[in-house]
Amino acid sequence: MGFSDTLSSMFLLINSLALFTLTWMLIKDVLLNFMLHETLIVSTVFHLSLVLSAVVGALFNRKLREKKILSLWIMLGASTYLLSPIIIDKMLFKLIIAALTLGVSVGTGIPICLAFFADYTDIKKRGLAGSAIFFTTQVFTVLIYSSMSNLLITEKFLIVGIWRLLGVLGVFFYVPIRALPGEKGRHTLLRVVSDRAFILYFIPWLLFCLINFVEAPLLETFLGPALFDIYLIVGIITNGVFAFLGGIICDFKGRKTTSIISFILLGISYALLSIFQGAHFSMYVFMLLEGMAWGMLYVVFVFVIWGDLSERGIREKYYLIGSMPYLLSSWIGTVVKPVTENIPIYTSFSLTSFFLFLAVLPLLYAPETLPEKMLKDRELRSYIEKAKRVREKFTKG
Repeated sequence: MGFSDTLSSMFLLINSLALFTLTWMLIKDVLLNFMLHETLIVSTVFHLSLVLSAVVGALFNRKLREKKILSLWIMLGASTYLLSPIIIDKMLFKLIIAALTLGVSVGTGIPICLAFFADYTDIKKRGLAGSAIFFTTQVFTVLIYSSMSNLLITEKFLIVGIWRLLGVLGVFFYVPIRALPGEKGRHTLLRVVSDRAFILYFIPWLLFCLINFVEAPLLETFLGPALFDIYLIVGIITNGVFAFLGGIICDFKGRKTTSIISFILLGISYALLSIFQGAHFSMYVFMLLEGMAWGMLYVVFVFVIWGDLSERGIREKYYLIGSMPYLLSSWIGTVVKPVTENIPIYTSFSLTSFFLFLAVLPLLYAPETLPEKMLKDRELRSYIEKAKRVREKFTKG
């Protein structure tokens, strides 16, 4: 696999993941003056079309891997963003149509792009590669969205449409991987959900996404507008920085170890909020610990683990189901926000801490997906290096 193939497939993934976040931000901007029930309807339509189109993309993965089809997906998606301002106005029906088409344009190729990541990365360096993708995606997302802060909604859609169009550059340099002998790609989603290792990793990830986005509206109320803005900024910085740490731990100590460390950090962060009620130091420590854990978990559960568990021909289906909690996370936050306003805040923090520690249990029984021989070789090299340093110390003495 050539460098240009790897680079092009990575850019396609960065382009698509940033597009997902930017699209939801655009829809939220449009919904600012809409009623709650209207917001829920539009959010549901967008996320439902996103998921269903992703299912179609995963089922027809071999066809979608063709350069012509990939290019068509990107071109049609870009056209959707350029035309959306014409459709969108104060009428709910038109906004629903726009949300439907935007969801399809985003979701169809996401499983394919995530599968490209696994196809073009070495398992020994997949964690670090995932952290680089995550960091780059965040940088592009922040830069693009911040550049649109003072623009009209029509201009915002134009910029995001241009960003989507740039995805064609990735397709231009992409060379499809030849099918392996006997690789038919006729694997069912049932095979994925019956995989014991998949379930043991998926349950904690699902639990984390549910907890994280149920708590988000409560945190906004608890921290207040000024502190919540700081929380968001700290989150972006720590996510990106500690994603690299998570990638390194992934590749040198294993995916299982990284996941367990992340959940423990999250459990401690919410426990601090519950124990030291109202103390400012606990809020800042919480922001730091949560940002650290989020960055590491993102690398493991969005990029790495599903690629490790699968082989070519079925990767799209692993990534489809594995990324579902993340793809639906913003919808979960929208739906539960009216309900969570009535939940006692410190009670919710205590329960969150308990369930996060509970989420570690399936991980204890999950297999390590990084090859055992690789881990032993690295431990041996580390031992040899330490022995050399000790010998040099005594030799000099």
